[in-house]
Amino acid sequence: MISKIIDRYILKEILVPAGIGLGVFTFAFVMSKLFRVTEMVMDKGIPVGYAVKLFLCLIPAFLVFVVPMAFLLGVLLALGRLSSENEIIALKASGVGLYQISPPVFFLSLLTFFFTSFLVFCAVPWGSTKFQDTLFSLAETKAKVDIKEQIFNDTFGDLVIYVNKLSQRGKVLEGIMISDERDPEVNNTIFARKGYFAPNPQAQKVVLHLFDGSIHSKEVEETYRTINFNTYQLTISLREEIAKARRRGRVRMLEKEMSIGDLRKKIKRLRKQGKNIRPQLVELHFKFAIPFGALIFCLVGIPLGVQRTQSGRSWGFVLSLFIILLYYVLYCVGKNLGSSGVMSPILAAWFPNILLGVLGIYLFVKAAGESPMWILNWGDKGMQFLRERWKRFSREV
Repeated sequence: MISKIIDRYILKEILVPAGIGLGVFTFAFVMSKLFRVTEMVMDKGIPVGYAVKLFLCLIPAFLVFVVPMAFLLGVLLALGRLSSENEIIALKASGVGLYQISPPVFFLSLLTFFFTSFLVFCAVPWGSTKFQDTLFSLAETKAKVDIKEQIFNDTFGDLVIYVNKLSQRGKVLEGIMISDERDPEVNNTIFARKGYFAPNPQAQKVVLHLFDGSIHSKEVEETYRTINFNTYQLTISLREEIAKARRRGRVRMLEKEMSIGDLRKKIKRLRKQGKNIRPQLVELHFKFAIPFGALIFCLVGIPLGVQRTQSGRSWGFVLSLFIILLYYVLYCVGKNLGSSGVMSPILAAWFPNILLGVLGIYLFVKAAGESPMWILNWGDKGMQFLRERWKRFSREV
């Protein structure tokens, strides 16, 4: 009964700062992207709804790293507070050692592991697919919205469309003239009595159906010809529009946003073409390695959090930032070593987890045996020195 009360108490102590950390990290992400969304709406003319959808599609990829970071912050702040206020000492005096304190923390780390796995394997590919669908829908909408009456519409670059009248709520175009200069060898001018747009999402194209018109072609050799038609289909590729929208959002669709199946298909295709597949293999193994970061943070965070320091929560916050930065640096180093061939892709992907996992086991054993950690003591003294200097500086100012 007592152990359950202690477990619930520790869970509560961790969840509060972890939730605050998740909110702060997410808010920082939102603010960093808010200016880009504003730019997309104000400067690029993208509707607000589409800008918000594109923004929301990126959140799963961001949460993959934010959720473990918030968990580590919660562990270090919670255990750091318990330690600074002598509650850890009281628990140990009551016969509750490090191994009895750890189960609720490991339980939260497992939940974080499964949630991060869900993000990596399901949510991020889903967000990537929705991102592409939204881009196509955006390009299709721009094709319809940007067509205005009695002006030359250059929505599609070298394809300029003039419409005398829009009817049926803009669905039917009447009195159409099109200047088609997409082919540098032939310049086409198309006239039609009416027409309408029909999207083809699978092919990322829009087909403009034209009725009762003529095509006037002028080739480089000054050859001129006229073709009359009852019906004519003008195919407009939206791939360039999608690429423009993607650049407007300043987002690249990378291998890390693919599903496991799509990434394996790409690896198989590149292998048949004889191309270098190391970057893709590294990314494939990282998909399995990244969720384990939550378990590694638990293994490192428990022994560091229970160490008694004079700096309290500020020390836990600084320490969490240092561990997160260290993990990210190891992540980048492993990816570069694996992509360049210095290290095998699977070892490069698991390199950060292995290194920090060994460190976590060492620290856990030291903390369980209540052995002193001189590096942490020096760091705590450094924090105390900086705080005193800052207080003295504040008084002088």
